[in-house]
Amino acid sequence: MADAATEARIQEILKAQRRTVTVLSSLIAVQEAIGWLPPESIPAVADFTGKSVNEVWGVATFYTHFRFEPPGKHMLEICWGPSCQLFKSKRLMEMTEQFTGVKFDDTTPDKQYTLRGLECAGACALAPVGKFDGKLVGRLNEERLKQILAGINGKA
Repeated sequence: MADAATEARIQEILKAQRRTVTVLSSLIAVQEAIGWLPPESIPAVADFTGKSVNEVWGVATFYTHFRFEPPGKHMLEICWGPSCQLFKSKRLMEMTEQFTGVKFDDTTPDKQYTLRGLECAGACALAPVGKFDGKLVGRLNEERLKQILAGINGKA
């Protein structure tokens, strides 16, 4: 069942777009404002862009960037693109999993942390890269990751 307040907020977000309106830009706008794509967002974007629900769903599920469940309070992302993998991002992913107790692409039961892998952060010259609560951090190493996670843990 659709939540009227969420539907109204989605409509506000969609109408506020100032650039060329596409399915992709509309989905991005909703996720940036709400933090995820609630079920109501797919038909709302379809109606707003004049596309079918199937077309919108196809775009939303094609890109791994989109989330269909509310994220945790803290979003912890480690890039797993080729450059980052060369610089041992896998070890950083393992450390982050140990810190939270959950695997990547999951959220802790208390909704404090969501772990995600980034397909590519687009910052290969700074590899390995992580994104913590929306802030991109480059030249990540084990010691720096421990400091970042300790700081985030203090905010949990």
